[in-house]
Amino acid sequence: MSENNYGIWIGENSTVATLGEMTISFLRLEKDLIASILSHSDMGVLGVAYGHGTAEKHNHTAAIICDSDKNFIKNNDEATDFIKLHSDDKITYDEQNNKLIYKTYNNRVFENVLAEKIELSDFERKNEIDNSLSVAEKMARWDREAYLNINPKQIRADIDTRKYSIFFCIDFNGNQYDTKYNEFIYCRVGQNGFCEKGRAMLPIIQVRHHYTGMVDDNLSSIKDYKPDENCFVEDSCTFPADGGWYWSLKKVTDDVIYLQGCGGDVYEIHRT
Repeated sequence: MSENNYGIWIGENSTVATLGEMTISFLRLEKDLIASILSHSDMGVLGVAYGHGTAEKHNHTAAIICDSDKNFIKNNDEATDFIKLHSDDKITYDEQNNKLIYKTYNNRVFENVLAEKIELSDFERKNEIDNSLSVAEKMARWDREAYLNINPKQIRADIDTRKYSIFFCIDFNGNQYDTKYNEFIYCRVGQNGFCEKGRAMLPIIQVRHHYTGMVDDNLSSIKDYKPDENCFVEDSCTFPADGGWYWSLKKVTDDVIYLQGCGGDVYEIHRT
């Protein structure tokens, strides 16, 4: 993928984030079936997670590459062919119509338009101390991150931009958050929203060990997300009716902005 096409691309039933050698894709294959796929231009498909069903009746399957010989770990037999099958997926760019096309191994086609362009320099920029900026402007500028971590039983990848927070994690070390599951699966697209009272994120797509969902109109996530300042609660996280996850502002310094997370956690946004 050309550097000119790096960005967050969104379609009616898909979101594709491509940056450098890494691509994180989300595809609505059926009404209640969503796939999340992490791929690398040199290493191929590194991980695949499928979520099927609703919060009331849900199942998930996942597989990741676990070593340089491309052996993989899976959580059930259905996931056996995930890596192999999705290795035949193709991503192309339709220059005439300015669309990114994701075509699956079985010829499902997903058209996507550019929602936010990404420059590699966005993640390398050193933010100088600038107190003329509002807290919201500082968070939007500072909170940029991209990484890929591959471990023997775990893969984690993240692309955080001004507008979006895209995360991919499959961990077969066990699930510390819910011990009835043998693995931790958390693949998500969220829209970022910043204001003077804190940061919020609106989850648009989720493939998790206990839940799967994509908004009915995924193209609606192209527009900016603006949190309701009245929904922030001091020294607390909240989950108001707009569906967002709200973390209230706790403390601001020249180098770090602290947010009140859930369960007593404190989140940090660093200037550099």
